[in-house]
Amino acid sequence: MTTRLGAIALVARAVLFQPVFAQLGSVSMPYAVVSNEGSHDISLLSESGDLLYTLRLPSRPRGIAFSKDGRRVFVALSDDRPNTEATGDAIAEVDLQARRIVRRISAGTDPETFAITPDERTLFSSNEDAGTASATDLRTGKVSATLVVGIEPEGVAASPDGRWVYVTAETSNSVSMIDAKTKRVVANVLVDARPRGVVFTPNGRMALVSAEIGGTLSIIDVRSHSLSDAVTLQQGRGKPVGIAVSPDSKFAFVANGATHSVSVVDLIARKEIATIPVGKRPWGIAISRDGRSLYTANGGSDDISIIDVATRRVRSTVKVGAKPWGIAVARGKN
Repeated sequence: MTTRLGAIALVARAVLFQPVFAQLGSVSMPYAVVSNEGSHDISLLSESGDLLYTLRLPSRPRGIAFSKDGRRVFVALSDDRPNTEATGDAIAEVDLQARRIVRRISAGTDPETFAITPDERTLFSSNEDAGTASATDLRTGKVSATLVVGIEPEGVAASPDGRWVYVTAETSNSVSMIDAKTKRVVANVLVDARPRGVVFTPNGRMALVSAEIGGTLSIIDVRSHSLSDAVTLQQGRGKPVGIAVSPDSKFAFVANGATHSVSVVDLIARKEIATIPVGKRPWGIAISRDGRSLYTANGGSDDISIIDVATRRVRSTVKVGAKPWGIAVARGKN
């Protein structure tokens, strides 16, 4: 039987927590999401940069992306068992309203990064330990094709028209070009040492590849699948990884892990025009949908730098989990 004092305590607790519950219920959908490799969780941020909440995951998260409607997040999870698709290897689909994993999607062994085709029907992932790329049917959640690519594949990007998927390979210093419809490798191109990130420009004409050891940003002509140029970053000392591109396809922003900075590259002049100091060891980088803000995942300082693109200065710094690896921003309306 509840005593009078106990009843008063329960009422007091209800009054105390009611505003908190109401506040949580009114919070808008997250705008940015960060994969924290060291703490096995993801951090979700508002558009203003406030940390909304952190969601624990069952294994190591790296690659990360929003769904088109911004209501779900896909996260590449992997464990430490090479060449074996163990229980820790999957793409987790997270419902942001329910704040939980609603589906585990097969993506081969040790999935590191991935790209989802614009029609959201197919997910292509890099299987770092196996030297393959997996194509997964998102309707069934099953792998529909496994393609041999370079050694230690990492970066994956889908072209804006959904026709091509490019996959970088760290050890073979190559980029494999995949026909997304036939799921076949149609070409391979050599780039500078240890290619990591890859993105297509929004206009679909170029693909950009960061070479961590080579210290360059390679520019690939998508029509011919050929290397057209390479821009040296931070005099080759920056060890670039993540890449973001302005909505007008005129500028690239590259995260330099070794020099704790972001390089600004003029894609028309094809040269580095500025550098922006950020947190320690930035790897992941993303740009807001309006092109006004950049976000870097700083694995060495366990935080996110939010950069004002116009002034090329850090506007704010947000603490997240341990060793943030990847970052994504919502592309559609929340």
